[in-house]
Formats: sequence, structure tokens, C-alpha cells
Amino acid sequence: MAGRKEYEMLFALNARMNGGFSGTFSKAQAEFSRLGREIQDLHKLQGNIASYQKQQAAIEATRSKLENLQKQHDLLQREIGETDGSTAGLERESVKLEQRIKDTEAALDRQGQKLEATGARLKEAGVDTGNLAQKDAELTSRIKELRAEQDKAADIIGQFGVGF
Repeated sequence: MAGRKEYEMLFALNARMNGGFSGTFSKAQAEFSRLGREIQDLHKLQGNIASYQKQQAAIEATRSKLENLQKQHDLLQREIGETDGSTAGLERESVKLEQRIKDTEAALDRQGQKLEATGARLKEAGVDTGNLAQKDAELTSRIKELRAEQDKAADIIGQFGVGF
């Protein structure tokens, strides 16, 4: 509770030095709003981190699928080459596999573009994509600190008749 007393004393001192409580209320409310915006920005950054991580996982799954399709295609081509007689059914299957490979490659390309865009947003915000788990933990801690500050400011403002 020492933090609360400190806020109360600063609030009262600021009010006396600046000529009244209305200016102090305005400053306290502005600080409350600023803290809220900062918390929102940090949540958005956390969302980008989560999105980046999900996109990385999706790319890995798509790459694995593509490798599997390519192996199936290679086996089918070998079977077509070793088959005596009609291979029409195998060739139809080969065409289907080739289309699935193309579709999967296109999906992988789109996922890569999304990952790149999200990575650029994170880099712009100063986040190294090499250690996202640590950055996410840091953001969680900072959000908790800001919420505590916001709660203290709201308590003090509430004592003087302005509710949040």
C-alpha cells in the first residue's frame, strides 16, 4: 500500500502546486488513458507474436505435406515406368498428385508471405523473431505492471469522486 500513499501524496501535492484539483484530475485521467493505450498496444504486439508462431507452425506442416506429396509422386512415376501394359489410371493419379503439389506450393508461398509481413511488423516494433517466447514473457510482465499502475491511478481518482 506504500505505492498508493505515494500516489495520493503526489496527487495532493500536484493539485496544490498547480492551483487546483481539476487540473490534477485531468492529468490523472490522461495518465490512466495513456496506460490503457499502452496496454492495448502491448496486447496487439502479443497477438502478432502468437500469429507469427502459428504461421511458423503452419509452414512447417505444409512443408511436410509437400514433401510427402512429392515422395508419393516419385513413387507413382517409378511405378508407371515399371508397369507393363496400360498406365492410364496411374497417369490420372499422377496428374492429380501434380495438381495437389502445385496447390500446396501455392499455399506455402502465401503462408511465407504472411509470415514475412508479420515478421516485418514485429521488427518494426523492435521484436527479434529469434526469441519470441522470451519477448512474450516480457510483454506479459510489462502488461501486469501497467495494469497495477492503472489500478492505483483509478483508486486515487475514485477517492475524489471520479469513477472508472
